[in-house]
Amino acid sequence: MQALQIGAVVCAFISLLLLLIALGSDYWLENEVSYAGLWRSCVNIGFGETCVSFGMDVRDYVHATRAFMFFGMIAGAVSCIGLCGTFFSVQFGSISKAKTAAIASVVAAGCVLIAMATFTGCAGTQLSYGWSFGLGWASFPLFLITGGLAFRVNPAATE
Repeated sequence: MQALQIGAVVCAFISLLLLLIALGSDYWLENEVSYAGLWRSCVNIGFGETCVSFGMDVRDYVHATRAFMFFGMIAGAVSCIGLCGTFFSVQFGSISKAKTAAIASVVAAGCVLIAMATFTGCAGTQLSYGWSFGLGWASFPLFLITGGLAFRVNPAATE
């Protein structure tokens, strides 16, 4: 059961890391001369680049993507912390840390799915998708796998 716990923690950490990198990086949409993320857009001109940070004047789907990615990040952090807590004998009443982590992972996967589907459906095809966009989608199945592993860890971690 120890290998299952370690696998769940590693998977939780990787999925959260991918989500954080996707959320903070600027390569969601790109072409030969420009790229854009959830927070700013950059244009390559000659020997440098000019970047403009987005304020509140972006399209609604960008706000929705940001919000659901943040919710996913919070749920993913709860999952990662809960799974790390399964290695310690500290118990908070009758709350199972593994079960809490499993539920949080599934919630994180749902939030990431909503965020990525919203962005995919609304961004259009004027630019090609970048590696940040791919990392966002990659975190979704990893959160599901983490949830499944955490549910399997649950019977051993309840008492």
